[in-house]
Amino acid sequence: MATDLAGPTGSHRRPPRRGRRRERGSIALEMAFAAPIVLLLLALAWTYGRVAWANGHLEAGARDAARVATQSRSVEEARANALAVVQENTEAVTGCGETAAVMLTGTFEPGSTLTIRASCSYSLSDIGLPGAPGTMTPTATFSSVIDQRRGISP
Repeated sequence: MATDLAGPTGSHRRPPRRGRRRERGSIALEMAFAAPIVLLLLALAWTYGRVAWANGHLEAGARDAARVATQSRSVEEARANALAVVQENTEAVTGCGETAAVMLTGTFEPGSTLTIRASCSYSLSDIGLPGAPGTMTPTATFSSVIDQRRGISP
């Protein structure tokens, strides 16, 4: 005679397997360990991307500032134009445009090389990543040659 597993309501239930009982809750435990690690890796990737993005804006600003400065007629005009260009290029980076600084080196005469060193400060505290620096201050340098036939006022 065959054994009928039907209960009083007529539903069929399988008997529990012996090996499966020990695995109960293992997925929840794995997720408890894996989720923070995955979130930390995502936060690190986000932070790295944000730093690279800000540095890219500053590099572009230094490059454009050097080119604009070599087109200026005086050192004061070159410094003012370079600072304006760096601020314009870094205004998308929160806090960087307001703290931008420019330093010109080189002699301001036709045929000489003018070097622009730009820097700014921006905060990473809004990311909330433990151990991340609160403020970054990157610098970028670019050089450009003043045209030989450029008229320069003293």
